[in-house]
Amino acid sequence: MNILLTSVRLPHALGVIRNLGRAGHDVYATDTFRTSPGLSSKFVKKAIITASPVFETLQFIEDLKAAIQEHEIDMLIPCFEEVFYISKHREELSALTDVRCPPFEVLAKLHNKESFTDLTRDLSLPIAETKTVTSDEGLREAIETFPEYFGRAAFSRGGVELFTNTGPLAGRIPIEEVHPTPESPWVVQEFVHGEDICSFSFAHHGEVVAHSTYRHPLTIEHAGGIVFESIDEPESLRIAQTYARETGFHGSLSFDYLKTDKGLYMVECNPRPCAGVTLMSPEGFSGAVTEPDPENPYVVPEGESMQIDSAIIRNMFRDPHEIPEDLHYLFSGTKDVYAQKGDRLPGLYQILSYSHVFAFRHRMHARHHKHSDLMAAQFFDIAWDGEEIV
Repeated sequence: MNILLTSVRLPHALGVIRNLGRAGHDVYATDTFRTSPGLSSKFVKKAIITASPVFETLQFIEDLKAAIQEHEIDMLIPCFEEVFYISKHREELSALTDVRCPPFEVLAKLHNKESFTDLTRDLSLPIAETKTVTSDEGLREAIETFPEYFGRAAFSRGGVELFTNTGPLAGRIPIEEVHPTPESPWVVQEFVHGEDICSFSFAHHGEVVAHSTYRHPLTIEHAGGIVFESIDEPESLRIAQTYARETGFHGSLSFDYLKTDKGLYMVECNPRPCAGVTLMSPEGFSGAVTEPDPENPYVVPEGESMQIDSAIIRNMFRDPHEIPEDLHYLFSGTKDVYAQKGDRLPGLYQILSYSHVFAFRHRMHARHHKHSDLMAAQFFDIAWDGEEIV
């Protein structure tokens, strides 16, 4: 089968690429910049450069249509938030190939943290008490409601923008720097203490056909995970099935949870792949994608692991007191997400892709360099923050 993947710069995209490629499919991959690590994988038959979904939406869609027709693509799988732009043009793309994403309205409801909270309550699933704020005054009123609180932009990802008064991230973003508006609302939640866990599912017309739940015992700057370990958590599968059936979801679906002594509390939904796909086997993931069996979903067993070696090394320099733990993981024998035996070029291109940070700063006219630039640069030309799409 000829399968087209879009926005393959992020580490989880390599899991999609390798799983499909090792299962015998011809993988075609796109991104907006040539040093995208995923484009260099040996499992990519053809690397394709497209226009930016954010800044040149119509040209991006035309680039995809041209690739679909030229390479006789059987299936299109988005790998990040370009899925919103693809979904807006889903009808015309679906006339050419099998597009694995749901209608735009479904994606938006799950991605927006305000509407996701409302949906979660409607489904009688547990989530922290939440207030949506659209002004500086509303923000201050909200944080006075909770002794311990946690706030994020309603459209956000990757821990780039968040504030809290509890835990290791307390005070990282001063409240004075947060300015919600009706166009860019923020959500403030009661802080729930628990272990961060995540899940990735692939759904077929409302039924989950592949699922993995994982924890990240090692994070960088107490935000993004850099070591991933699959766990046995049947409740997360049940929850993913609930959302998928309610929305008729079709494609990649990821959730963040807090595991407490009362069970799982919902945190947010990312309607796209995440690190959980790297823990899947080629047979399990490929089978679920190309020959879905809703009656027998593929579930990743406990004990699978992956890690990002370069991030562990970077963490050693940023937080010397964590060096002993970092060394433990670095020499644990766990596979690196980027560079793997027989497919090491993505590891080199991961370093070359740092040039995208400069492109981000130039495009966004960033006057001051911030620690979050590295993360934000990964997303700025392929993310969706609630604005109108052409």
